[in-house]
Amino acid sequence: MNDQTNVEIGRVLRANTSGFELGCRVQQLSIPEFGGLVKAQAAADESIYGLIYNIHIDDDPLVGRLVLQNQIDPADISDQRENRILPIEMSVLALGQQKNGQITHGFPARPPLNLDQVFMVRDAAEIIQFTDKLSYLRLILRGAQTGVPVDQLLVAHIRNIYQLRGNDDVWAMGMIREVIELLRSDYNTLIPTLEALSDALPQLPLPTERII
Repeated sequence: MNDQTNVEIGRVLRANTSGFELGCRVQQLSIPEFGGLVKAQAAADESIYGLIYNIHIDDDPLVGRLVLQNQIDPADISDQRENRILPIEMSVLALGQQKNGQITHGFPARPPLNLDQVFMVRDAAEIIQFTDKLSYLRLILRGAQTGVPVDQLLVAHIRNIYQLRGNDDVWAMGMIREVIELLRSDYNTLIPTLEALSDALPQLPLPTERII
């Protein structure tokens, strides 16, 4: 497992107990990804963890005028992207918190505040500590009630963390078994999730016998 450093990707725009929105500059957009594990640094000894489940790019008045032109000067495109007045926005589903070095799964005691820093979690020890226990999967599934695309989010998260954990087969198979157990009564979500996981991680044998 290659140890990396957490990378700042933006700051909190708005938040509630179940999640938050963050804003970032275009120059930061190459780092965050759908399904990525992030944390908002609420205080020196307090962080709130979650998964990015949506990335949206709103237009601004200049974009509205530029798209009507037959030809757009590349310099105008570059200037608009580098100096746009609106941030790239990302929606995060809250899954846990860290306080005084201890990580727990569940909604945080309080949401992060506006302008709190948000980081992509890349630290190896921190990733292992958060993902070793699988209790946060239930919170991901509950996100379906608020429009979170849980099937695709699960697939993206498992693929992403599998790679960050150094292609950890044992962890990934444990996650897949837990997904099957939790979605046993919801075939409409379970089957497409397993099909997508099979495409994303073809090297792993899916435990199909547990679906019955």
